[in-house]
Amino acid sequence: MHSSLSLLCCLVAGTAAFPWAAQLAGSQSPNTPVFKRQAQSGTCPVHATSKGAIIDHYYPSKYLNASNGMPSNGKGGILVPAAGDTAHQFNAPASTDIRGPCPALNMGANYNYLSHDGLTNYNEMVDFAQNIFNWRYDLAVFVASFGVIMDGDVLTGGMSIGCNGGAQVPGLNTHDKFEADTSIARTDYFLSPTGDSYSVNETLFNYWNNYCDGDFTLACMGPYEGARYNQSLTTNGNFFYGPLGLFVLGTAALPSQSFASLGNQGTPDVATIAPFWAANKTGTGADPYTVEPGYERIPAKWYNRPSPLSFPMIFAQVEELYVASGSPPFGGNTGSPNSFVGLTVPKLGINNGVLANSTAAGIACLFYQVLTDFIPLSLDDNLVLPLAEAAFGKAKLGAQFAQFGCPGL
Repeated sequence: MHSSLSLLCCLVAGTAAFPWAAQLAGSQSPNTPVFKRQAQSGTCPVHATSKGAIIDHYYPSKYLNASNGMPSNGKGGILVPAAGDTAHQFNAPASTDIRGPCPALNMGANYNYLSHDGLTNYNEMVDFAQNIFNWRYDLAVFVASFGVIMDGDVLTGGMSIGCNGGAQVPGLNTHDKFEADTSIARTDYFLSPTGDSYSVNETLFNYWNNYCDGDFTLACMGPYEGARYNQSLTTNGNFFYGPLGLFVLGTAALPSQSFASLGNQGTPDVATIAPFWAANKTGTGADPYTVEPGYERIPAKWYNRPSPLSFPMIFAQVEELYVASGSPPFGGNTGSPNSFVGLTVPKLGINNGVLANSTAAGIACLFYQVLTDFIPLSLDDNLVLPLAEAAFGKAKLGAQFAQFGCPGL
């Protein structure tokens, strides 16, 4: 524990180092109708059934031809939306449509690659990730399974990309599952007066852009996530960083690996990345971007990555980003900023906040345990997965994780 806290004392600047933090409470609750209506104090639209993605003679055959949750042809480098595909152009969400914390899923619903109402399912997400971003089947299965296990219904494969939509499952807006503290550009749950940790935060987006000088490479994203960790530590008395914080690091790889035009062969500059975060350049000063949460878009003349992004690739990048972010300890504050206590979960290889095996394989096997057994949700609360969720995880993910040599596989 001494070593973890000593590291934090060296890394963490005081609250005064983040003067923008005082703006967070007033900036995370956007004025766009879809999010006004979905604020924590409001209600969530109820849908008896999902409309479903638009499947036609363009999608998926003019893309990578992934359908029904099966593998694609892997032949990327294609224009998205496809030329002539009028059914999959931007269509703004109505007040009855659900949007949430994931920019890619919001975009997918806005373009009808996912159900426009925001109620999607496992097969839709697997197809979407492959057809639009050219993720390899193993990575598409992992992310879709992660969402359904954490915040969906494993019996039907259904999931809301935001609030629950009237279903008996929580949806992605639920705190400390899919959505967690220290995200790229969203407010920590306990720093928002309305509990809105799912809308893109204008102040944070501008901070991110300035920190990385408008170029969101892996070289910048590691230190940036370290800075976000320290901001949460010094401003959020209820800050918690559990194993699912590593999922945030996975998303930090996506600007350069998935959202740049041509993916890893392209340039993750702010002009390309901003539309995915519903951000628009409307000024010329230090903070020139304004945001319209729920209006995530694909930039003009955008091509997906030519070669698939695989499951092993993303875990290698998470390892790299974890080190570059300062290998932040797992744990949380105990009611006031800078009151950090390290997490100890022997079963997950975590002792006083330190992860015993932070290699790509170690991180992968940690995720397998979390998705098939139990999840630390706070310093003193674990969620033991029900048998159905654990069985779903093992059935969908066993083959993907076997390549890492995880125990029991």
